[in-house]
Amino acid sequence: MKKKLFNIFKYIFFLAVGIFLFWWLYKDEPIKEYIQAFNNLNFFWIGASVFFGILSQVSRAIRWNMLIRPLGYRPKFHNSFLSVYILYLVNLIIPRAGEIFRCSVMSRYEKIPFAKLVGTVFIERMTDFITLLILAILIILSQMGVFIGFFKTHPEMQAKFITIFSIQNLVLVLLILGLVYLSYIISRRYFHKKKKDNATFLFKLRLIKHNFIEGIKSVSKLENKWLFIGHTFFIFLMWLFMLYVVFLAYEPTSHLTIQTGMITFLMGGLAMLAPVQAGIGAWHFMVIETLVIYGIARPEGKIFALIAHASTNLVYLVFGTIAIALMPLLNSGKKETRD
Repeated sequence: MKKKLFNIFKYIFFLAVGIFLFWWLYKDEPIKEYIQAFNNLNFFWIGASVFFGILSQVSRAIRWNMLIRPLGYRPKFHNSFLSVYILYLVNLIIPRAGEIFRCSVMSRYEKIPFAKLVGTVFIERMTDFITLLILAILIILSQMGVFIGFFKTHPEMQAKFITIFSIQNLVLVLLILGLVYLSYIISRRYFHKKKKDNATFLFKLRLIKHNFIEGIKSVSKLENKWLFIGHTFFIFLMWLFMLYVVFLAYEPTSHLTIQTGMITFLMGGLAMLAPVQAGIGAWHFMVIETLVIYGIARPEGKIFALIAHASTNLVYLVFGTIAIALMPLLNSGKKETRD
């Protein structure tokens, strides 16, 4: 009970911080100018941003199915695709919880063990992390002057950036993984000494571990590893285009290059590490400050950040809600399973 209360408090606290930061950024801005800016948008490019977003989710669904098929299951594409949008919808409410809900709905409608799906999602997250790390290195090297300028004006962000990617954090992650494994070994020995009435629990624990490992091992059984890598880079490319075309939709940023889009994409991505719903406040701040370095006046930068963030998350809200409504209808002939 205490843990649940702590988690609730944590989510409320970070949400409050994000809302405060958002309010602080926009509290003095004239609403009329924002309304005028929205009315003058080139909605062709907003539509293009939505289209690129859909392509990224199509690719994510295909890539996920590629990891699931070696486990002996043939999930329907529409279930994988819709579950991805459910992921984003849930993340708008509870940060980091979307992956669990995605696995839950797929387990329910495709009759795939939940733990196996979690294993495949773990591979997806690790793949995305490594890809983001590679892209971050390339982008930083190509835009070193911009980063130096940003960190000179925001020394507190430099300290946070160094902390996030420090060797100490890497060691900490490895230690945590080691402790988790050690805890499992100790718990296994402990429960093994229990009476027979604990045998069922131990069996389930081992089954969950087995299914999770099976999910992770699916990456070694991929039919086409290069296609998997291709989908991964395509997803990131579509995410970049989603943001960049919004530059074209708003006249004060329409002259910015794809290189500016890359650095803005990366800085916004770093802001998403904050455990707050949809990165509210933190994402806006990072994007605004990045655009200022590229010569965009702060008021125009604030408008752009609001447009880009609102349009993306509105799509997730609408499409995620539609996905929740569609999945039961498209799977009405199937019996739900509980693993």
